[in-house]
Formats: sequence, C-alpha cells, structure tokens
Amino acid sequence: MTEGAAVLGVGAAFAGYRIEGVLGRGGMGTVYLARHPRLPRSVALKLLDHEVSTDTELVRRFEREADVIARLEHPGIIGVLDRGADDGHLWIAMQYVRGSDAASLDPRAYPAATVVRLVGETASALDYAHSQGVLHRDVKPANILIAASDAFRESHAILTDFGIARLTDPASTKVTATGTFTATLSYGSPEQLSGQAVDHRSDQYSLACTLFAILTGQPPYTATNPGQVIMGHLSQPVPRLTATRPDLPPAMDAVLDRAMAKQRDDRFASCSEFTAAALGALEGLHIAGSARSATTAVHSAPHEQPVSAAPIPEHRQVSPVWTPERQPAPPVWTPPGPVATPHPYPRPYAGGARRPAERFETRPSRTTALTAVIVTLICALFGTAGFLIALAAALRAVAAGSPHVAAYAVVLLIGGVLVLLWNSAWLLLLAARHLGRMLTIGCSGLGTIIGVLGMAASPYVVIPERFLAAAQGTAAIVLCASAAGLVCAAHRSTARWIAYRTAHRNTPRGW
Repeated sequence: MTEGAAVLGVGAAFAGYRIEGVLGRGGMGTVYLARHPRLPRSVALKLLDHEVSTDTELVRRFEREADVIARLEHPGIIGVLDRGADDGHLWIAMQYVRGSDAASLDPRAYPAATVVRLVGETASALDYAHSQGVLHRDVKPANILIAASDAFRESHAILTDFGIARLTDPASTKVTATGTFTATLSYGSPEQLSGQAVDHRSDQYSLACTLFAILTGQPPYTATNPGQVIMGHLSQPVPRLTATRPDLPPAMDAVLDRAMAKQRDDRFASCSEFTAAALGALEGLHIAGSARSATTAVHSAPHEQPVSAAPIPEHRQVSPVWTPERQPAPPVWTPPGPVATPHPYPRPYAGGARRPAERFETRPSRTTALTAVIVTLICALFGTAGFLIALAAALRAVAAGSPHVAAYAVVLLIGGVLVLLWNSAWLLLLAARHLGRMLTIGCSGLGTIIGVLGMAASPYVVIPERFLAAAQGTAAIVLCASAAGLVCAAHRSTARWIAYRTAHRNTPRGW
C-alpha cells in the first residue's frame, strides 16, 4: 500500500476488511465503505493518512475520536466498532449509515417541520453527550448524517465526527496545539472564536447555525474573508430567517435569536429545549421572548478589553467546566394549566397530535384507538369478503360470455381500491401512524354515507322481497360500524395515543 490521498482501491484488503468504495475524504484521512471480516455487514472504515501520521496532535485527535465515541451509547450518535493500526495507518471501524449528510439537503425539498425534527434528534444526541461530560465543538450540517427511511422507520439523524470533541473534565488532557483553531468558522460560537471557555451552550449555538443553514441553504454569516465571518458571530445581529424563508412564521426568528445569543447565559438551557421551541414556533405556540441583551456588540464587563479573533495562545485555552446547577431554566412556551418540572435533558418533541408542549407524563389510554382498529378491521373483512364474492361472480359471467365485461371491471376496480384503503387504515392505525388515523376517519366517513344511502334507497331498488330485509340489515350494520369507527378514530384520546407512541418510537430507551 502506498502513501497518498487515495491509498486503497475497491477490492483491496486492509486489517481484515474488504474495501468496497470511498465514502469521503477529510483533512486527516479517508473514509471507506468496507466489508466486515467476520460479520455480514458493511462498516465505515476511517484511515489516517501516512503524511499526517507523524503529527502528534492529529494522531491524538484521531485516537481521541474513537475513545469519545466508544463511551457514548445513543442511537443518534455514530457507533464505533473497532480500532487499531495496520501498515502505518491508524484506523477506526464505525457504523455505516445509508444516506447522506445534512449539508446536501435541499432546503426547499423538505418541510420545515421535518428539518426541525431531524435537528431535534441531533439535539437529543448532543444533550446525551453533554450529560456524559463530552462537548462536540464542531456541530455543522456535514457532521449530521441523515439515514434513509425504510419500511420500519422514517429518516433520522445521526451525529458523527467527534474528532475535536473535548471532555468537560478540567483535568482532561488538551489536544489542541498552540495557535490552532479547530471549530468550523461558519458555525463556531462567539466564545469559541474569541478563545473563551466553552460549555454545552456552545454546541447549542452551532446547532442553531446548522438549523439556519439547512433551512436557507447557507450559514447565517457568509463572507469571502474569514475575519468578516468571525466578526459576524462576535458582533453582528442574528440574520432574520424569514428574510430568506418568508414562508416560515416570525416566531422562528425569536427562537434563533435566543439560541444564537452572543451571551451564552441568554440561550436555552439545553439543545432539546431549543429545538422544541423551534417546533413550537412552527406550530404557532407562544414562544417566550429572549431576555438577552443587544447583539450588536461583544458583551464584556466594563473593565474588560474586547476579545480578539487572533490565534489562540496556549495560556488562554482553558478547559471548559460545565456545572449543570448553573444552567438557567427559562420556559420555552406558555402552555395552559400547571407545568411540571422539566427533565434535565428534555425529550424532543417527535410529532403527534400537534401538542408540542405535552410531555406525556402518563401513558394515554389506548382503548379508543384499539376500538377503532377492531371496528375498521371488521368492516375491512366484510368488504374483502364482498369483493371476493363479486370477483367470483364476475369471472363466472365473463366465462359465460357476458357482454358487460367493462362494467364488471369498473365495479371491481372501485371495490378493490376501497378494500385496499380499509385494510391499510386498520393496519396503519394499529402501528400508531397518523396516516392510519386519517385513512380510518376517511373510510369510516365513507362507510357511514354508504350505510345511510343503502338504508334510504333499498325500498326503491329492484330487490326480491325475500332479500329486502337482509339488505336493509346489512346497510344498518355498515352504518353503525362505520359511525363507531369514525367517532373512535376522530376522538382526542386516539390522537394522544398515537402522539405518545410516536414520541417513544423516536426517543432513546431509558429517557
């Protein structure tokens, strides 16, 4: 294997792994798609380049990334599987995520609520890392992987690249060389850019910049001169999100104003609180105003000199100390009724019955929802049986040379679509999907109309006398069952149950 930027080709073997392709390349090395030597799975194999392997700081950063990720167990954080050294290359085998990163998202192709949900999942991962004493310090769209959706789960975000993460333990060893700045300028917090001590709210600032960038297609402060970007973070007001996205509510500006406050004490208490407020703003809830001071100047005490964006001297690189007791806990919104004391790392809102302020402290009853499922299933079974009977009759008529083939085909097509909708409704509702609830409401409403029309029209249709009572009874059963399904599916308790299941489906175990 030779030195250089691309050292491994497809099919090459390295440390027992079989290279299948190149996923990306960074300043420290290359990330390959590789086949695990013992398990039937693919991994992301990250290799440190030969030419930088002699750089002590980069080697320590590379090793630290594996150490940091290995101690974090969270579904929203990339998993590390193994690490080692082979042929002069340090390597890490990590979880392979099928999808793309957030930097490649088209801001117009995704609803704002979906973007906020994905960023909220990253916020949950960051809050977990902070609770374990780890700061990421380089949150940006390129470091958020968006895993593609499948039949069992919608698309979700996974945080990666902890290469410059730092432990909040003040005794931890610093790995940043004198005069070296590691955070990405477009997403760095004012305290990072000015060489001050950072804490968990620095990651929140970067996450707010990330949300701004995904929604607009560019970071909040853009310039060809890096100094102008730095001064934007340090002294310029937060750009108005609605200036680029007028389709979003003005309350989103207030949320970003607070999350990107120059003074970290004026920001939200946690990353999840910030993203919950953003989703609340999209839903039209009242967002508590920021209590921060003006953003047009670098905040400092009267006796202090303004901070500088010059290279950071070693004596100013102070390890951050985060003490949760010092966190402010301002409210995010003003919900009606009493408000319970929030969790230290609040669970992000993950959809549901459009009630972001609801914490679901108790499990909602599922009786009403299951009643709707059962009634819809019964209607679907009757509909399926009727469709099969009609299909058999049509096949016999066609075999007998009936001239009404086209009419049979139209009737069977309509009946097949209705049966498909009925069966999809109860299956999706049983899986606690909002689409299932909407389909159940629609199908039950249609069944109610059919039942009413059947009862009203049966005396005037040419039906043999011996079948008239049976037809009216069938119409009455359809009417009653459909009405019951409609009421149960539209009931608020069904919506609460779906919201609860959705929130717990997207929330890590143990929270």
